[in-house]
This record gives sequence, structure tokens and C-alpha cells, in this order.
Amino acid sequence: MKTITNLRTFIIYFAVVITIIVLANLISRRLFFRWDLTEGQIYTLSPSSKGIIAKLDDRLLAKVYFSDNLPGQYANNRRYLQDLLEEFQAYSGGKFRFEFFRPEDDSELEADAQRYGIPPMQLQAIENDRMEIKNVWMGLALLYEDQREVIPFIQTTSGLEYQLASAIKKLVDLDKRTVGIVTDPQWQDRNRNVRDMLSQTYNVRNVNLDQAVAPVIDLLLINQVTDSLSTEALYHLDQYVLSGRPLLAAQSRIKAELNRGFASQINTNLVDLLAHYGLEITGNMLADRVCSQIGVETQRGIFRMRNTVDYPFFPLIRRFNPDNVIVSDLEQVRLFFTSEIVPSIDSTRTESARFEPLLFTSDFSTVVPGPGYNISYQNNPAFARLNEPGKVAAALLLGEVDSYFQAKPGPDEADLIPSTMGARIMVVGDGDFLADEAGGSLPENLNLFINAVDYLVGDEELIAIRSREVTARPLKELSNGTRRGLKWANILGPSILIITTGLWRWRGNRKRRNLLEELYGS
Repeated sequence: MKTITNLRTFIIYFAVVITIIVLANLISRRLFFRWDLTEGQIYTLSPSSKGIIAKLDDRLLAKVYFSDNLPGQYANNRRYLQDLLEEFQAYSGGKFRFEFFRPEDDSELEADAQRYGIPPMQLQAIENDRMEIKNVWMGLALLYEDQREVIPFIQTTSGLEYQLASAIKKLVDLDKRTVGIVTDPQWQDRNRNVRDMLSQTYNVRNVNLDQAVAPVIDLLLINQVTDSLSTEALYHLDQYVLSGRPLLAAQSRIKAELNRGFASQINTNLVDLLAHYGLEITGNMLADRVCSQIGVETQRGIFRMRNTVDYPFFPLIRRFNPDNVIVSDLEQVRLFFTSEIVPSIDSTRTESARFEPLLFTSDFSTVVPGPGYNISYQNNPAFARLNEPGKVAAALLLGEVDSYFQAKPGPDEADLIPSTMGARIMVVGDGDFLADEAGGSLPENLNLFINAVDYLVGDEELIAIRSREVTARPLKELSNGTRRGLKWANILGPSILIITTGLWRWRGNRKRRNLLEELYGS
């Protein structure tokens, strides 16, 4: 390396270094990389997000209204959001840009934020050594052509990429799909969470099966049916499926009364229809040692104590079909009083339609046959049989099916569609899977549900983004022998390590002492 000996050489070196830095910065604006070591690469845009932002054919502006000096739990939100927007901008080909504003500094900015539907939120913060309530803004508006989408409150960074990508997708994709939900008086107010989540991406309509399903319906959703459908309703459902449009059913054969410790079997012709296609919802109720817990009251002398106990009739699903995009990246799903799903042996089209299992119980499972079920948590004989291989709790049927009414009288045989090669039917064996007070309140269940909807309507772009977020981190189920081995290893291991280290050091000291004695004499 040449030594700098005079001012002229120094100036030349300095100019070269500055030029290299400027050129490197200019190049890095277009060509950059990020070394993301997180599982799932959550700080790097997914290929789906890149594909969505690449669809822009006009300028998209994100107006971000965000306060500074936020309370501790929200302090990282702005930095993460800015990093995410910068990546969207980098992959947009110059068609996406964003601006940050502080509404608390300007009344006009505050009015703009509220006009876009971004209100101030009241949060507790410590200022001047005392707790105060302050108004903060943490939202953004996406403006594209004459449309806009708003995220009014960015409360957490979890799922933020999905929120942004889905909002951009709604602006870019003008043809919004429609999901129909079969109306039932008992379900009218039990699936608001599902409706709210669907409405973010899809049009949602109620469907009455007393009439033919309108062609505008791209997917039909059926909640738990507890009684048989009329012949007309069953015919309209059959012809909907035979039109090649997808069906998603949350249906079990179990009607549980937990307080009484008893459950009865549901018999409905919807089960017969699905069995005809190739999906049999059996009368068996699943039980699994890997399960959720319930609260119970026990008597201890004069006191009543409330404890939590494992309840195998509420299985925790941690085994998924790794080859199906709906479930391949999920970690856990919670089910309640679930029926086993098997391929129908009497289906006329089993050989032409593919039965694809999605959810499995663990290898510590069993089935409880009907028609009556003991669901008591105390001394239940089923809990002593939790040693059978995993059972299927949800499945998908794809391919060719015949009409249920091909060999039966129907209300309108002249217009009967006899068969289809493109059937897409998914069944979850839990009738409460979408209920607000049960599965519909759980983020992991909602992830599975919306993944299924996206898949069935052929819109899989957002599935990979949604599944990147960790909603649960379940521990791996171990055998009793392995657990005992690990327990004793934890008990004895530290003591053995300390004793071994002590012996090694004692031996080293002894060698050193002997060496000194040889050198200097005793």
C-alpha cells in the first residue's frame, strides 16, 4: 500500500473513498440484501408480497400517521413498519412510496388523519415522572387511483406484512370473490369473528338453500347442521357442488352437554350427502392425550376449589399434512368434540376423487363410538385407551363426483347436473370450529380457516404470508420413557459434571505438584 506523504495524495485518496461510498449507496438503492436469521424470514418480504406489489400499474401512496415517543410496548412498531414499507418500495419498480406525518404537530394533519378514518388512540405514558394519558396516532392510509384502504391502528408488528399485503391486494384486484354462508337461526350470532375476517378480503353474503345458490357465490360455507335439510335444500346444495364450486363444511356428529357429562349423536342427511361424495363423518368421537384443558370445581373439605385438568375430548392438533399448502406451515389447531373423517366405502366415485387428510390427532388417541357418549372428565374409561395411532380430524376431497340425486327423485330433474370432474370439498369434523365462543376465537384456528378459503377459491398468494407468523410454539410430545430419562439426566447431570470437573482439576493440580517436586525437591 502506497504511503500518504503529502496533501495532494491525501486529497486524491479522500476523493476516491467518497466516490466509492456514494456509488455504493446509489447502487444499494436498487441492489440490496438482508441477512435475516429469524425462523420463517419474518423480517424479509415473502415471494407472495413481492408478487402482489409487482402488480401495481399506477402509483400507490401510503400516508402514515404515526406519533413519536410511544410507550414501551409500541416503541418498535414505527421502526418495523418503516423497514417493511421500504422493502415494498424497493420491489415496486418505483410505483410505491410512503410518507410519515406527526398529526400532534399540526391540526390540519390531525384533520386529514381523521378524514381517512385514522382516529387518535388514548394510551398511558410516563412523562415528567408521572403517569399521563396521551393521544397517539398509529395508522396508515393506502391511496391508489380513486380507491383507498386504511389500517387505523397498528397495535402490534405481528401479522403486519399480511395486513399490508392483503390491503394492497384489495386495491389491485378489482374482482373481489364472494363467500356465501348458509344461514341458520342458531348460527346467526355465533360466527361474527369469521365474518369479520372474511370481509377484509371477500364479499360475504348469507345464502338460503331453499333457493338455488346464485352464480355469484364463489365458495359456500356451512356451519354445524343439527337436523336434516329439506329435499329442496339438499338438492340445491348438491347442484352447487356439481357446478364445480368449492364447499367448506364445519360439521360433527356430536351434540355435547358438558355440564351433564353426556353427548348424543347428530343424524342429518348432510352427512349422507358428503358420504356419497367420498367424505364420511363417522359417529366416532376423537379423544387425544395431547389436548386442551378445562376448568373444574372439586370439593376439598368445606372448600370448593377450581382447578384445570387435561380434557382429551378437546384435542390439540399438531400433526398436519406436509404436502398441502393449507396446513403445511401451521403449528397448532384446537378442536372440540370432534368426529373422525374417513373415505366413504360406499361412494360411487371414490376411485375417481382424491381423499386428502389434513389434520391428524397424535399417536396417543382413541375413538369413542356412538350413539351415546360419556364425556365426563372423571374416571372416563376412554382416557385409559389413549394409545392408538392418529386419526383424521379434517380432510379434503378433490376430483370427480356424481350427483346425490342421480338415482333419487329430485325437485327439478330436468336441469340436473349429473357429475363434475372439479369437486372441491373440505370438511372439518368439529361443528364448533367457527363458533365465536369456541374455535372461531382462536388465532390459530382462524389461520387455518382463512387458508382454506384462499385455497378453495384458488387465491393462494396470502397463505404463505399468513403462515409465517408464530401463533403457538407447542412442545414435542415425548414418550413416558423419554420423559423419565430426561428427568433423571437433569437431576444427575449437573452433579456428575461438577464431580468430573473437580476430579479433572484435582488430577491437574496433582501432576503440577509432582512436577514441582521433581524440579525443586520435596
